[in-house]
Amino acid sequence: MADANTVSPYSQSDLASAVKLSALFGWIGVIGVPLFSHMYSRGLDLDSVYLVFWYALFGLPISLLICWLLVKPFLRLMMRRQITYVRAAIWGAGIAANLIALRLAIRLFRSWRMSQNPKSTSSFGDSFGTISINGAFTDYGWWLFAKNSLNFIVICILAALVVRLIIGPGNKGVRIEADR
Repeated sequence: MADANTVSPYSQSDLASAVKLSALFGWIGVIGVPLFSHMYSRGLDLDSVYLVFWYALFGLPISLLICWLLVKPFLRLMMRRQITYVRAAIWGAGIAANLIALRLAIRLFRSWRMSQNPKSTSSFGDSFGTISINGAFTDYGWWLFAKNSLNFIVICILAALVVRLIIGPGNKGVRIEADR
């Protein structure tokens, strides 16, 4: 609960804008990389436009939901003080690391559950190698997870920097509304 006399450089509408912008730029980063590589290798075609439509239809609402549920608490904490670009980059990396840790915990729990069933056998891979066997990552799977995690951290840092650029450094003297 916030004290009514506490001063914050950002208003509640700044916080809401930061959450929405984070969702949008995170979605652009996560979807833009595979889409750009697809368009780069095959050129701009109807399939690319079709993919953007479906990614927007399903990806944007998911991105907004994740940001409102998981990113907003971090942004609320971060926006209690004025934000520099360095601070935005550090918080962007920290938020990404927390989301990656959550994803890893869910993945490890699922693989543990699969390992408890002796009748379950599965293997998952791509054209370069096997990613997981019976839910457990192979060496190649761990390498892909690390590579994708680093890409996600870079995307989150860039999104945080762009959000800071748009939101600005904040004003002095804005009162925080007391939570009821």
